[in-house]
Amino acid sequence: MRSLVVRRMAAGFLFCIWSSAAFCGETIMPGSDPGPNASGEITAYKGMEGLACPAEYQPGNYLASPFRDEEPLFRIDHTNVAEHENRLSPGQIARIKRNENFYLNIYPTQRRFVFPDEVYAAIDENIKTCKLDSDNGLQGYNGAVAFPIPENGVQAAWNIKRFFSGEDAYTYDTRRLVSPSGRIRKEVQYTRAINMDENRLLSEIDNPDDVATKIVSLYTYPADKAGGGVLIHQYKDDRPDDTWLYLPQLRRVRRAPTLDHGAQIDGESTMDEMGAFFRGRINDWNWQLLGKKELYVPANNYDMWKMDAADNEECLPGDLNPEFLRYELRRVWVVEATAKEGTNHPYSKRVIYADEDSWYAMVGDNYDKRGNLWRMSEFYSYFDYCTQYRFLNAMMYLNLESGRYEVFGGAINEDSKATITNSGLKASDFSIQSLRRVGR
Repeated sequence: MRSLVVRRMAAGFLFCIWSSAAFCGETIMPGSDPGPNASGEITAYKGMEGLACPAEYQPGNYLASPFRDEEPLFRIDHTNVAEHENRLSPGQIARIKRNENFYLNIYPTQRRFVFPDEVYAAIDENIKTCKLDSDNGLQGYNGAVAFPIPENGVQAAWNIKRFFSGEDAYTYDTRRLVSPSGRIRKEVQYTRAINMDENRLLSEIDNPDDVATKIVSLYTYPADKAGGGVLIHQYKDDRPDDTWLYLPQLRRVRRAPTLDHGAQIDGESTMDEMGAFFRGRINDWNWQLLGKKELYVPANNYDMWKMDAADNEECLPGDLNPEFLRYELRRVWVVEATAKEGTNHPYSKRVIYADEDSWYAMVGDNYDKRGNLWRMSEFYSYFDYCTQYRFLNAMMYLNLESGRYEVFGGAINEDSKATITNSGLKASDFSIQSLRRVGR
């Protein structure tokens, strides 16, 4: 079997080590195989080849898909899912089998993701310095992917937990909770987030409380929530989040009750998978790195949402509208976690599938306390080839037993924008005082 490592060196050159095939192409994640698979269905890595940013591009613009003229190679639905089970997760298989109206459109693989240069420089340093301490904490972490070529499950878990997302972000968020019959409960908010930890690769910021991320959201819909806001502080260590609410009726900020990472509110996700596949306590779980697998995963979902589409066009009874979803065959890292005895969490096991070219998680399967497959999740994203950032179009959490699901994203209209990153937000924009200011 070919053994290959491709690294971006600090000076900006590529250094390639190989045993059976020479490759020295564009920058690629260490540990990722730049070549095709045996069948050629997974193509060689192409990076930025053929991707040109439009001259009129402005932050917040939705980019046109560079692959918009492609047609699906084939479709996987309930009639032929058995033929493709070796390239689907158990949750994906159950999802297709339970819903005759849902399917996967499989497109040609397009391996075009490239991180900004500062990310590869941080990864180079992590290879030299990043280690686990005696309590499985990170030492010598420089941001981005901590262990690009992990040796065990704990290292892989840190890659998933501390994913790269830039200095800050401003986005328009829609959350819809969809009942099995198709009844939709909708919330709309504007959200700002700032990274305070090592993932600030362009600038430093004072962080005496070891905060990882601060988030402020302002609700604009429905009417009974409009003008309300929420402030969240997420920490680098195992502390639960601190949360404050702005109540417009009282014109006051109130501290919210502390919720454990396994807590659930009213949707189909837990606190430790909101906005991520895992952001809980590493030591609550036994982690195993199961190697790599070829899997059909959501990728290059530029065209997932249509302008001014109605909620019931995007969110169908039982699942998302599959018409505009794009799936590709990719090599993914497979990471399994089983809950340790005494862990207060509704999941007994979770399996996460992360793309080899970026270490961003794309698919997750979650098992209940009885060991039965209960929920699955998928994150739909695209590569902004103007800024070299990944943008999330949607996060979907599906209950495989009931058919109820929760989705963040969509409902695009003339007032909404794509995520804007590195906009110069300050820590003072995420205080209790700032929460009062953004409230109604």
